[in-house]
Amino acid sequence: MDFLVIATLCSLATAKVSLQSHFSKKNLITSSDALFFNALIFLTSSILFLSNIPGTSVQIWLYSFSFALFTVTFQLSYTKALSIGNVSLTVMLVNLSMLFPVTVSAVVYQEPLSLTRLLGILLTVISFVFCIELKSKKSISWRWFLFSSLAMLSNGGIAITQKAFGSSSFHAEKKAFVACSYLLAFFIALIFYGVGKLKKETTTVLKKVSCYLFAISIGVTLAIFQLLNTYAISTIDGTFLFPTYSGGSIILSTLVGIFFFKDKLSLRQVYSILIGVFAVILMNF
Repeated sequence: MDFLVIATLCSLATAKVSLQSHFSKKNLITSSDALFFNALIFLTSSILFLSNIPGTSVQIWLYSFSFALFTVTFQLSYTKALSIGNVSLTVMLVNLSMLFPVTVSAVVYQEPLSLTRLLGILLTVISFVFCIELKSKKSISWRWFLFSSLAMLSNGGIAITQKAFGSSSFHAEKKAFVACSYLLAFFIALIFYGVGKLKKETTTVLKKVSCYLFAISIGVTLAIFQLLNTYAISTIDGTFLFPTYSGGSIILSTLVGIFFFKDKLSLRQVYSILIGVFAVILMNF
């Protein structure tokens, strides 16, 4: 059952990344574009569970506020990284964030970290290091690396916040948490968008129907993903959930990147993906 939940999470995450990458590469030109697009995504995600907000406790709003801040930072940096870089490598770096919640799960919540899990985590990290060819100037854009690293750090913050919420006495109120989090994220993104407009930044996607269609599709996918993810974090050990989910997402996103976005991987990078596959298999023993 745990593996089925994680496999579903990987599929939803890959679908979201694929839609986001497809739209971002072709349409997001300015910072205002990214802010407006992500604000629509957050609004869609919150609307799905809006009826669960009335009567929400202050504690849930506090968890949601932390989640929202990390989420806005993650979405904006991730969108930018996907728009200028390789999809599979972006996902590879961002999923390295699993080291943060895994550490918190093992140290703070005393969840088991077996030898096979530890080896699997180590191999996942090795696969990333092996994947990035730092010596070749053509292999990496430092702008991409900057945005991807920011997305990685903020994604770690998201996971730690969810872990704290999932381990709290309020974990049963998952829909309220998701609704409050994305409603706050919407207003934060809207504020930044308003600041950009005061600086007379151009928004090129306002009249594009595809912007709204993609935002709604991604928003629905994101809401379902976070609802299931919040459930998974409260029921599955983080030392197993985070590395297995990260490895599975890397594999699926790499396949999507190769077959749909025509990403070109070197032989060295192919080997790194195989190491990642082996790491996922190892962690599931």
